[in-house]
Amino acid sequence: MTDMFQVNKVKIIYFSGTGNTAMVAEEFEREFIRRAIPVVMSEISAGNFPSVDDDDLLILMFPVHAFNAPEIVYEWIETINAHDPISAVVISVSAGGSTKPNMACRLSSIRGLERKNCHVYYEEMLVMPSNLVVQTPVGLAIRMLEILPSKVRGIVDDILSGTQLRTDPPLPACILSRTGELEKRGAKLFGKKIRVKNNCKGCGWCERNCPSNNIIMSNGKPLFNGTCLLCLKCFYGCPEKALEPGILKFFVLKDGYDLKSLKKRMEGDKPEPVEELAKGYLWKGVRDYLSE
Repeated sequence: MTDMFQVNKVKIIYFSGTGNTAMVAEEFEREFIRRAIPVVMSEISAGNFPSVDDDDLLILMFPVHAFNAPEIVYEWIETINAHDPISAVVISVSAGGSTKPNMACRLSSIRGLERKNCHVYYEEMLVMPSNLVVQTPVGLAIRMLEILPSKVRGIVDDILSGTQLRTDPPLPACILSRTGELEKRGAKLFGKKIRVKNNCKGCGWCERNCPSNNIIMSNGKPLFNGTCLLCLKCFYGCPEKALEPGILKFFVLKDGYDLKSLKKRMEGDKPEPVEELAKGYLWKGVRDYLSE
């Protein structure tokens, strides 16, 4: 890429379970529109594998699942059929920031895109609140949402200037990324073991909103098969909170995950300084991200 790089149309293709990556994608959309650049947004799901045109600037976004992209992202990559080279950008979304375990999280997806005639010239990590295992403190989550627009503006500046940014992940991160692929088998088992509580009203919200078609309604109750991505959308989105994990119960946050509620709290809450909110090694990546 050079400083003469021209972007005439952007195609943002993303996967989002509980809404973090969707919010990031929407922020990118607003920023490109502000600069009068046409944008097409498409969400990957089992019923929607969007196409890419040769004249698109492709921006792929996904949440980090076990040091990698979700399985459905790799499935979508295999459907790309580009005759001419496509310029591409890969953005990952993580709750922990760019720490050693996450440093190779984009590597497999980038290699997949390159096999499909995509030239990936830029990659980056954005940080959003955690929806798995460890709950992000509210003040810290608000800080993440507050800084998102400025982070996106900086990335779009880089993209439009043709800045090349590619990482060279260390070997331990690459090993973790490979090992993390085993989670995909675990996710399928996790999905089969989901339990339905007695307060389920059979509304079918989970079936309609599952991005991997893991849920079907039968006699007014959800049944689960082997295509779960472990995105947790059904747990946090169920209107009755009627689902619970049968295994790996610690994965699901006890207090749930509601991104809309966090956005509302941004208006009134004044969080403490980052150094006070992000103490300890667990939040080091987040602390670095917010302090940059």
